[in-house]
Amino acid sequence: MTAPVMPLPVTVTAEPGRAYAPTPAPTGTGLTHITRALTARRPDRDALEAPFGPLERHATRLLPGLAALRPDIGHTPLVPVPSRDGRGTVWLKAEAANRTGTVKARTAYALLCAAVARTGTPRVRLVEYSGGSLALALAEMCAHLGLDLHLAVPHGSPARLVDTLRRHGARVSHGPEGTGFLGAMNEAARIAEDEDRHLLLQHCAPEAVAMHREHTGAEIIARLTREGVRPVAFAASVGSAGTAVGTTQALRARWTGCTAVAVFPTEAPYGDGRAPGGARRMNGTGGLGHGLKQPLLAPYEGDFAFAEVSYPEALDAMRLLHHTQRIAVSSSAAGAWLSASRVIDQGPRGLHAVAIAASRGTPEEWAHATDR
Repeated sequence: MTAPVMPLPVTVTAEPGRAYAPTPAPTGTGLTHITRALTARRPDRDALEAPFGPLERHATRLLPGLAALRPDIGHTPLVPVPSRDGRGTVWLKAEAANRTGTVKARTAYALLCAAVARTGTPRVRLVEYSGGSLALALAEMCAHLGLDLHLAVPHGSPARLVDTLRRHGARVSHGPEGTGFLGAMNEAARIAEDEDRHLLLQHCAPEAVAMHREHTGAEIIARLTREGVRPVAFAASVGSAGTAVGTTQALRARWTGCTAVAVFPTEAPYGDGRAPGGARRMNGTGGLGHGLKQPLLAPYEGDFAFAEVSYPEALDAMRLLHHTQRIAVSSSAAGAWLSASRVIDQGPRGLHAVAIAASRGTPEEWAHATDR
């Protein structure tokens, strides 16, 4: 007999049902390029709920090589592990099984389909920003497709990452020192203007939401339905928010009482009003700084509970999962598991939740975890 879906106590920082008001653009920060891009391409709810299939079919007709990438993306395992206190089960969506070893393979594929379909040409010249996983996925896929790609990464990105991107044939630029991820975003937007490139702009990409709704979410629903499981919560660490929003849309359509938890680093919470800093935090996730909110998440923020996980907590959770379950996950995945656990461990025994395990983690994360 499955446990009933019920509301459970979680830390909520957004008021349920609150209307979304666009975040004012930061002034006096030198971020004029990304400010223009975010303002011009901010998606509305109709765009965020549009289907992915027609866009994908149009893109693959224009660039058939995209279809060759598709079999290695998605259909990743859903692995049950105990919750933190052992009172329930967290089903980890193990996205390391994707091409390039990360959930960002799904996002990269969706972005490329949208770029080709919307520009109407398979010879589109691209630019995008990334802190790591998306850059690797885009570089590998663009090399396969023969697409011209320029990537902007934050100042101080590992040489290992930059060298790999260049080996795939991508040009690589860096954001200015002291500007964090937002500086890389602004650099990519500047390159788009100066070099007449198509900016993929993951933070305003409804196609990423649709990809996760129609595939990631659908895969989770199919597996849990076969198992006779009804999850009471779903947790995902938020970078651009496509994974969290799209998967939540799917799960909520199937299980209306499922609590959706958007996980952010304690060091960089949602809508962080501070200037971007250099503090270590869960990889691939976090507030942008200067009060900016992820445009894919902001229209739905009243539908989410918000949880924060510090980097030391995430590293401890990485080590615990590896030691007890023999599973290697990234810090953001560990944070999602920990946040899902906090929900179900407050309720009766035997509850189930789902968490996105974005990847197995970077060498840098594991070095930090080992040092603790």
